[in-house]
Amino acid sequence: MAAVRGTAPEPEPALFRAKLANVRPMVNMLKTISFRPRARCVINPDGLVFTVEESQCLVAQAYLRAELFTTFSYDVQLAEYYRNQEQAGFEAEDSQDGEPSDVTQVVLPLDNLIECLTLFYGPSGTSSSGAQSGAHSTATLHTSGNPGDLRGATTAVIAFNGPGTDFELLLEERGTISLCRLSTFVPEPSVDLKFSHYPTTQQLIIKSEWLRDAFNELDPTSESVSIYIASSEPHFRISTIGESGSTDMTYSNTERILDSFFCNEDQENQYKLSLILKCKQALAMSDKTKIRINQRGFLSFQFMIPTAADVSFVNFVFAPLVSADESIADATARV
Repeated sequence: MAAVRGTAPEPEPALFRAKLANVRPMVNMLKTISFRPRARCVINPDGLVFTVEESQCLVAQAYLRAELFTTFSYDVQLAEYYRNQEQAGFEAEDSQDGEPSDVTQVVLPLDNLIECLTLFYGPSGTSSSGAQSGAHSTATLHTSGNPGDLRGATTAVIAFNGPGTDFELLLEERGTISLCRLSTFVPEPSVDLKFSHYPTTQQLIIKSEWLRDAFNELDPTSESVSIYIASSEPHFRISTIGESGSTDMTYSNTERILDSFFCNEDQENQYKLSLILKCKQALAMSDKTKIRINQRGFLSFQFMIPTAADVSFVNFVFAPLVSADESIADATARV
C-alpha cells in the first residue's frame, strides 16, 4: 500500500455512495467472514452483502443493511445499464438467469478493506492475516491532517462508480482525512449450496451463550462434528469423536435455552469440523443463533448481531459430509 500525504479529494461516485458515522460495526461484521482474502460484494437498494466461500462446502455472508449507514445512495437505473452492457458481451446461454438486474457485484480484497477501515486504530483491529502484507490488492492512500490523538469514532464515506473502477473509502477522525482506493476484480461464478431449494425440516433459535459453550467443548482433534435434532429428548445434540474420546452436548426444548423449536423429521448429519469452527467469531459477537437444516442435510447458522442501528445478520451455510453408503451421483446432486 502506497501512502501519499496531502489533501484527499472526496470521491464523487455516480453508482453507489454511503456514509458511516462509525466504521466499527462494519469492521466487526467483515471480521466474521475474514477467513478468505477476497469477498464478493453485492450492492442493492437494501444494503451490502459480502460473501466468501470455502472448498465449495461453505458459503458465509455478512449483511450490512442500508439502515446501518447514515446515508445510503444507490442508482438502480445506472446499475441496470451497467448490467445490460456486461450481458451484451456474452452469449444468451451464458447470462446469469434469475439474478436481479438492480444489483451490482464486485470482488474486493477483504483483508485490505479491513486494513483500510481500521487505519486509525491500528492493526490490532483486524484479524485477517493478509492485511499486513497488502496481498491481492493495489491500494493508494492519501492522508492529510495531524495523525496524533486519533481517539474517537472513525467516519467513512464509501463509494463505487461501477465496473472497472476502484472501491473508495474516505476516512476521517479528529481532522485527519485518508482516502483509500482498493482495486476491484470481476466476479467469477459463485457456489450455490441451494439451501432454499429444499424444505427446512428442522429449525431452532438458541441463545448464543449456550452454543458458545458447546463450541468450546468440541474436540479439535475430531475430523467432523455431528448435529442431531429430534422431536423428543434430547432435542438438540452436538457431538465429536476425537483422540480424547467422544464429547456430547445436549439441550432440551426449554425457554431458558431455546427461543423457538421446530422439527418434523428427526435427523442427524455430520459436517467438517474445521469449516464449522470458522463461524466462531460471528458466534462470539451474536446474541442469538438460528439453526436450520433442510431435507438434504445442509446446515444454516444465522447469527443475530446487535448494532447501534438494528440487528445485523451473518449467515453460514454448510454442506454435509458424504456418508459411506451415498452414491457419487447423490453427492453431486447436493450442490
